[in-house]
Formats: sequence, structure tokens, C-alpha cells
Amino acid sequence: MREVLYSKLVFVDSHDGVKGKSLRPSFHVPANAFSCSAGESMRMVLKHFTMPKSFYDINESNNIFYYRNTGNSTNIKIVLNEGDYTASELAAEVQRAVRATSGLAGTAFTCAYVPITRTFTLVIPGAYPSGFFFSVFDKSETLPEYYQDTNEVLGGTPTTDVATPVNMFDGSAHTTAGSDTTVTSKYPIRLSTIENIYLRCSAQGDAYSTTSFDIKKTGNKIDANDIWAAIPNVVNSNNNIVLEDNSDDFQIHIKQGSVSTLKFSLSDGKGRNLPLVAPDQAVDGNINFNLCFRFEIMSEPHEAHIVSEGVKQYRHPPEMTK
Repeated sequence: MREVLYSKLVFVDSHDGVKGKSLRPSFHVPANAFSCSAGESMRMVLKHFTMPKSFYDINESNNIFYYRNTGNSTNIKIVLNEGDYTASELAAEVQRAVRATSGLAGTAFTCAYVPITRTFTLVIPGAYPSGFFFSVFDKSETLPEYYQDTNEVLGGTPTTDVATPVNMFDGSAHTTAGSDTTVTSKYPIRLSTIENIYLRCSAQGDAYSTTSFDIKKTGNKIDANDIWAAIPNVVNSNNNIVLEDNSDDFQIHIKQGSVSTLKFSLSDGKGRNLPLVAPDQAVDGNINFNLCFRFEIMSEPHEAHIVSEGVKQYRHPPEMTK
């Protein structure tokens, strides 16, 4: 049975290790302090994580959708302003964004929130080009524009192949020069598409996940990944996201005998980096995370066997190794 021989606490502030513009800190580790001897192993146990909620619920991963002009087979891009919205505010933002988009400009388009069903009702003016709204969730295409959760935000069906757009909403495609066309959300809308924040670490080697957690993989299989912990996207009264683990649920058993570098990152549930409000946000330290983990040296279990040399092997009962 393994037992902890020695442990120490390690406190990390991501801002100390940020290089460039992404929130992917890297740290050099003193190898003499983070190594083990023969018959021993190392373990990292997450104890505490905290970060300010300094990103928006509507962000670069869920704020783009399109109007498909079926008359000339072109796509008109629509962009929502990033931010945190109530349902009614989001309906107003969808209305503003569509009205402000070239090719759809005007004041006739409307979007309204229906509280009972938590859906949107959208009215496409008769003068609009023939077509429909769609949102792309295609892992084979460019991030983040074509790897969007906007269909989840607006309560619709995703287009999984950008070459074949699919009507996002419930209702018929619009026909130009006809009457107004009313479409509705198929499903309840969502004000955020990040349920959990995933802490990832370069030392992780024992975690597995389905392919949804990777930005490139697809299929119904389970593969290895570098996720260390799943942190609920729940904000406390101080506008912080906090995880305290007193059960030692999130552990990393290190395979090698020493550690020289540790790299961390945060992602959403689809493998994308946590969205930044501005390119320099991580460099400026406006979005950072703190974590505390326990670094442990553990004894490896030893299976006893009969001593096979010297006088001890002839004793009765035979002597066992310890």
C-alpha cells in the first residue's frame, strides 16, 4: 500500500508564468526539490483554485452567426457584441446586430424573448433576401469563427459542415418580396455556454475524455488528455470562481522521476482556450488564476517474496523480503 513519505504545498499565480498573449503559464521547477528516488513516486493533489470572473459569457466562441442568402449562395456574417446579458438584453442585442449588418440593414427585423418557453421569436422582414439564419460548429474549420456555440445561445440547430448550411431556427426559410417570416428558437436559449472551466497540466498522464473536450478530435471514443480538474463556472459574491477540494479528488501521478517544467492552461468544455476580453488581458494580469497543490513523495508498494540466497532461504518458515 502506498503511503505519503513527504509533502509540501506549492502556490502558483498564473501571471508569473505568462508569456505572450495567451493564458498558458509555464514555470521552471527546481529538479532537486521535485524528484524522487528508487521505490518512490510523486503525486500532485489540487487543493485550491481561484480566479476572477474576468471573461464574458457571450464571447469570441459564441457570438457569430450568419444569414444564408439562398438567392446568390452567399453568407452574411452577424456579430454580437461580447458581454454578459440577461435574456431580454440578449434579444435586444440580436436585434441590434442583425439590423446593423450590411445586407440586412434597416429597422424592420425584430427579436423578442418569450419567458415562458425561454425562447426567441424572430421576424424576418419581407424585403430581406431569401434565406435563413445559421451557426457553424465545424471542428475541421478555422477557430474561432467556424467553431461557435451560437446555436446553443440562440436555441437552434448547429451547422456541422460549413459547406452545407442548416436553418438554425424552427420555421421555414424566408422568401424575398413575400410577407414577413416568423421563426423561433427550437430549444431554450442559453446566456452562457461554459458550464465548467477545465484546468490542464503538462504533468497529467492518467486522464481520459471523450472527443468533445479536444478541439480537433471527433468520434465516439475515449482518448487520453491533459485535464487535471473540472471547476464549475459558478461565481461567488466577490465575483470569483473558486474550487476548494478537501477530498483529494484531483490528483496527478507523475510517471517520471523528476519534474523540471510545469505548464498550465484553462479551457472550456470543447477544448478551446478560455476567451479573453482583449488580446493583452493575460499579459496585463487582468485575468489570472491562483492555485495551491500538494506535492507528495510516496512509497511504492513492495510485493514480498521468499529470500532466494544465503542461509536465510533454508529457514523454516522461509524468510520474506520486506
